[in-house]
Amino acid sequence: MNTPQQQPQEQAVRSPLVVAAGAGPAVELGDHRGHIKVSARHSGGDFVLVETRADPQGGVPPHVHTREDETFYILEGRFAIQVGEQTVEVGPGDTVFAPRDVVHSWYCVSDTPGRFVLLISPGANFEAFAIAMAQRGFVPAQAMADPATAAEFMGLAARYGIGMLPAVK
Repeated sequence: MNTPQQQPQEQAVRSPLVVAAGAGPAVELGDHRGHIKVSARHSGGDFVLVETRADPQGGVPPHVHTREDETFYILEGRFAIQVGEQTVEVGPGDTVFAPRDVVHSWYCVSDTPGRFVLLISPGANFEAFAIAMAQRGFVPAQAMADPATAAEFMGLAARYGIGMLPAVK
């Protein structure tokens, strides 16, 4: 019997999948957006694969995931990515791994939009968080900079095991 805290999980289908270029469910987060290429539902929760496009200066402030790892594979543009104490500037062909429990952030630092493939493992929790952010209209960097929305945004992130941190100056 399920208690209120233990809701049944959506059944994973683990079915073959082909997603055309430019297709996949869209998640709009203001200064960046993603097309989910392989959802956690299709991978049995093992991962979610997202093609992300970022506006110049678009990105995500420092945060820590307690439940998932993130891998960034840069396709276009230049990005400043912080992982732990290190911040690197990366471009097309570069890969950055941000393990869970390590602070990280990313920003598009090129004058033109950037694009990367994001692999999140496991995927179901983060996919649900991204959709919840989009449904509420949160733009992460703006939400953290605005005292009127920061507490609400941080509360949402915390429910998904993500700790939002103040931006490093």
